[in-house]
Amino acid sequence: MGTKPNFLIIVSDDQGYGDAGCYWDTEVDTPTMDAIAKNGVRFTQLRVNPLCAPTRASLFSGQYSLECGMWRGPSLPGQKTDTLPRRIHDDVKLLPEFLKEAGYKTGLFGKWHLGYDAPNVPNERGFEEFVGFLGGAHPYWPFDGSRLLHNDQPMVHEDHLTDVFTGYAIDFIRKHRDKPFFCYVPYNAVHGPLWREQAPKTSGKAEWLKKYEDRGIEFPKRDYCAVLDHMDDGVGKIMATLHELDIVDNTLVIYLSDNGAMIDKFPGNNGPLRGQKGMTYEGGIRVPAVMQWPGVIPKGMVSDAGAVHFDLFATVLDAAGIEIPKMNGQHPVHGVSLLAHLRSHGQEDLPGRYVFWDLFGKMGAVKDDWKLVGTGPNHRGQFAEAIPAIEELQFELYKLNQDIGEANDLASQYPEIYNDLKRQLIDWFQRAKGS
Repeated sequence: MGTKPNFLIIVSDDQGYGDAGCYWDTEVDTPTMDAIAKNGVRFTQLRVNPLCAPTRASLFSGQYSLECGMWRGPSLPGQKTDTLPRRIHDDVKLLPEFLKEAGYKTGLFGKWHLGYDAPNVPNERGFEEFVGFLGGAHPYWPFDGSRLLHNDQPMVHEDHLTDVFTGYAIDFIRKHRDKPFFCYVPYNAVHGPLWREQAPKTSGKAEWLKKYEDRGIEFPKRDYCAVLDHMDDGVGKIMATLHELDIVDNTLVIYLSDNGAMIDKFPGNNGPLRGQKGMTYEGGIRVPAVMQWPGVIPKGMVSDAGAVHFDLFATVLDAAGIEIPKMNGQHPVHGVSLLAHLRSHGQEDLPGRYVFWDLFGKMGAVKDDWKLVGTGPNHRGQFAEAIPAIEELQFELYKLNQDIGEANDLASQYPEIYNDLKRQLIDWFQRAKGS
C-alpha cells in the first residue's frame, strides 16, 4: 500500500470466550465482533494473561508481563507492600511510543491500568490524547468521585462511559483521517461494577436493559448482556466511521478481550472452557479475538494457530513497516508477526514454541496441543524463593485438541511430555524472575 495503515485496537474487559456470537451459542448479541470475524479472521486459540494489566503490558511491550515489570496490577504511588513493585520498567519501550516516533497520531480512549504516576501514564508513554481512567475499574455512570481524565486534567462526563469513549474515539479518527493513526479503545465493559445485591445499581443503559428484559433474561445476566451489547454497538459506530471516511481498507482492526470472564461474581460465559479470570485454565487465558484488514487478511478465515498477546505488538510494528526489535529493555521480544500467517490463509504456520504463564503461583505452559497447569504457593513477587516449591509441585497435563475443557489429567500417562513442559516452565520462571 502507498500509505501507512491505520490501527484500531479494541480491548474489551473480562469478555469470555462464550460471550461472543461468533464463538458460542450465547444470550448476548455481538454483531460487530461477528462482522469483523466474517470480514477477516477469527482466532480460536489466541491466549492472553489471566488478568487485565499483565495482558495490556504484554500487548504493548512484546514481552511476558514478568519481564516488563507488570506481573500483576500496577502498584499505587507510595504503596507499602511486601511484594516486588509492579511497574513497567523505564527501559521498556511501549507500542504507542514506537508508533508516535514513526509519525502516527496516537489516542487512547478508555482504561489504562499500566501505572498511576510518571513516567507510566499515557501521555508520557506515547499517547498524544488520553480520555479515560488510570486504574483497573470505574463506574459506568457519572458520580461525584469520578476519576476520569482528559490527558492529565480531571474531566466531567454526563453520559454512560461506553458512549464517552466511543464518542472521543470517533472524534479522534475524524480529526486524523488524513494521517496514519493508532486509535486504542480499551473499554471498561464488561468489567464490574455491575449489578449485584451489595450494590444494586444497574450498569447498563435503559434501552439495552429493555432489550434483554423483553427476551426474558433475568438479573444479573440482563445487566451483563446490556453492558456487553452496548460496548459492541460502540465498536460498530467506530467501524461505521471508518467506512464513512473511506479509510476502512487501510485500517487494521484488532478486537479482543483482555482475559476470560468472571463466572463466580458476575454471570460471564467462557463457553466450553474450564476456569475463569485469574486462572491459567483456558477459561482464564483463551479469549475471543478477531481481526480485519481488507485486501490483506482473507475474509472468513478461522485460525487455530496458537497466537498470543505479545504477537499483536509484533504484528502492528510489522504492518507499520517498523523493525521488530530483538530486545526491549533487558529482555527479548517474544512476539512474532501474524501477517505472514494471515496473508497465506493459514498456510504459513506460526513457529512452534513454548508459552508460559504465572499469576501469584497460578502457572501454565502450552506447547502445540499440550497444556500444563498447576497452582503453587502465592509467591507475592518473591520469585527466587518460589522456585523450590515449583520443583516439588505436581502439575496437571491436558491434550487440548481432544479435551478443550481440561477434564482429563494425563500427567501420569505421558511422563516425557509432562517433564519437558515442567522443566521448560521452571527454566522460564528462572529467566524471568525478579525482572
